[in-house]
Amino acid sequence: MGDVVYEATMRVEPVKLAELSAAIGTETASETARIVPWFGVTIGGDQRLVDTLDMDLSRALLAGHRYDWHRPVEPGEEIQARVTVDQVFSKGDNDFAVLTTEFRDAANELVQTQTTTFIERGVA
Repeated sequence: MGDVVYEATMRVEPVKLAELSAAIGTETASETARIVPWFGVTIGGDQRLVDTLDMDLSRALLAGHRYDWHRPVEPGEEIQARVTVDQVFSKGDNDFAVLTTEFRDAANELVQTQTTTFIERGVA
């Protein structure tokens, strides 16, 4: 495994952090906005991922999602995202896929890791 499914560079837009902070609306909202996984989740649903795993979305479920933060994002910084397939296995009639997305800064330092598990239910 370890096949790369998707790579992208994205900019942490200050205006988006400000909008998220306003929506949270607490005293610590500006700090919270910098650690909320607001951009990574969209990568997990990318069509290339579905195509690579050959999933039937009518039978697919999100089984789990974990975030490991190494530091908050900084407004204006560019983040490189890389999605890899870590495991594909079956249990009974169900197929599982475990993906890891690493988010790295311009110095290639790890900012965040996301681990996502999908299940494709077997045909009844």
